[in-house]
Amino acid sequence: MDFPFGQPTDAIIQFAYTVPDLAAGMRWWTSALGVGPWFVNERIGGAGSTYRGEPGKAEFTLALAFSGHMMVELIQTLDDEPSVYRDAHERRGHGFHHFAKAVPNVREEVARREASGASVLFHDRAPGGEVFLLDMGEDAPGMIELVEDNETTREIFTSVWRASVDWDGSRPVRDFAELLPVR
Repeated sequence: MDFPFGQPTDAIIQFAYTVPDLAAGMRWWTSALGVGPWFVNERIGGAGSTYRGEPGKAEFTLALAFSGHMMVELIQTLDDEPSVYRDAHERRGHGFHHFAKAVPNVREEVARREASGASVLFHDRAPGGEVFLLDMGEDAPGMIELVEDNETTREIFTSVWRASVDWDGSRPVRDFAELLPVR
């Protein structure tokens, strides 16, 4: 079975990268690789999130776009608070951060992975449900983000993908609020 944006439901749906400057990162991905348009969420994290099991304080901005059927996420930290993004930058610099998978029962999948040795480093609520970032150990090239697979999540991701199909380069940067379903 496939997601409406073309990826099989058991496949990786996203590659995510940290960048020092979100606007510059989006420009590079668009000019060098033709990726876009980008949907920007100006401020996430902070209140309501957790980092290593404690209340999270760090805030970030992110942008989503598609290249074919693969979603690309760019993340910029907005402060010096401890976070999964700051940790990764201190270890490896900016660049690849995580893979993402959408799963129907995200809490069950998190429990299954924890039983196999993974650690939850970040948790937050997003439009459509919960999001967890897991450390999969020293051999993993990055973290795994588990996203709740439901109707709202599918609508948001599919809207980003549809905007990329036959995109003519207009409005390369758009507001994430355009993606939110009206209920």
